[in-house]
Amino acid sequence: MSTVADDAPPTIPVPTVPAGRVRPGLAAAVRVELAKLTAQWPLRIVIVLCVLVPVAFAVVMRAASTMPADTLFGRWAGTTGFATSLTVLNWAASYGAPLLAGLFAGDIFASEDRLGTWKTILTRSSTRTQLFLGKAVAATLSVWISFAMIGVSSLVAGLAVVGSGPLVGLSGQAVGSGSAFGLVAASWALSLVWITPFVALALLLSIASRSGIIGVLGPVLLALVLQLLSTVGSGQIVRSVLPSTPLDAWHELLTDPLRTGPVLQGVLTSVGYLAVFSCAAWYLLRRRDFAGIDAAPANRRPAAVRISVAVAAITVVLLGLSGVGGTALTARRLNTSIAATFGNLAEVRYEWQTGSPADNTIPWQANCNRGGTPIGVGVSDSSGAGDDWSCTITDIRPSDGAGVTTLDLTLKSNGCYQVQSSPGAVGALYVNDDHGKPFINPLYAFDGCLGTS
Repeated sequence: MSTVADDAPPTIPVPTVPAGRVRPGLAAAVRVELAKLTAQWPLRIVIVLCVLVPVAFAVVMRAASTMPADTLFGRWAGTTGFATSLTVLNWAASYGAPLLAGLFAGDIFASEDRLGTWKTILTRSSTRTQLFLGKAVAATLSVWISFAMIGVSSLVAGLAVVGSGPLVGLSGQAVGSGSAFGLVAASWALSLVWITPFVALALLLSIASRSGIIGVLGPVLLALVLQLLSTVGSGQIVRSVLPSTPLDAWHELLTDPLRTGPVLQGVLTSVGYLAVFSCAAWYLLRRRDFAGIDAAPANRRPAAVRISVAVAAITVVLLGLSGVGGTALTARRLNTSIAATFGNLAEVRYEWQTGSPADNTIPWQANCNRGGTPIGVGVSDSSGAGDDWSCTITDIRPSDGAGVTTLDLTLKSNGCYQVQSSPGAVGALYVNDDHGKPFINPLYAFDGCLGTS
């Protein structure tokens, strides 16, 4: 005889967590993801190279007869370890940071698609939120630690191999060893802000494309595009929103007086892009269905094509707008910066040559223009980046009767400039001090920065 109980559907047992066992939290997810990253031999090799390459660079700079003078602080890389470390920072921040972001974060989500492990890790280990945060934190820490290792290695190796001589700043000021150590360390630390949005971008590409190749190479390609955009235009509208804006923020730490505005702008720009990329990555992961047809490893080519088309379109738009808006690269600002930098370098040369304090009351005056060499004292209306700038430096004290020094100058779109002096006016590249010991003439060729704001 049938009963109501006989007609009821069978009861499905609900899985329970054994007593004493708690589902892993965020800390466990971070530990697991860090272990997975450090277990990969290619990434282990990258970490080792982060230590060895700066050491090799310092050794080469100590023995080389020519320096990378086309890079900020490169002309001093063989004279003081502080400049050696900053020379490495120029390259590491521009290209090393995006590469590290791609290597550590670009495949961290895509690998789960490639291995087909999404259902396993979501049902047996962590929640979707914990998984996302765990992978993001692990990738960010890995990139930060690797980049910090480059900084520590370059600084320690530079000081040990090249020496701890004084550093010449981007305003021509002499920076003592104690202050230089703090400024170099702060420059590397500030560059970590620039790295973090690239980590978030790599995570976004890894989730959106489900392809490790796109996730790894995407940040590097973006860095190359940003270098192009920052080179061809100096308009403030585009430069103020480019992700490359924070790249130049550390320059301000090496100028005198220090301007906090560009540093703050760089930090805010980085935080903005970090928020956009992170939220977009979380949104795509949050809405993805891992149980239905979307869980299958679909053809990744359409996603790669869409991403490439979007990047190309954005690049074209930014290229078209790169020169729109006013520019801070004006002759008036350059006159002020060159006069101050040349005057500071003149003091440095005198002190290095004589060992005595220099007269810092000399009223230097600069007059810069594009496409010619003006000899007057009027203010030019020239502006913009280019290698056709020329300046004249004059000591305007009537008692001196000194002549005019002509400078050939290349002004870059990031507000930094390279100057080549006339040897007949300032002397040769190497000059002797009063004791017959040769030293590099800081006035022969020098770098400086006036910023873009």
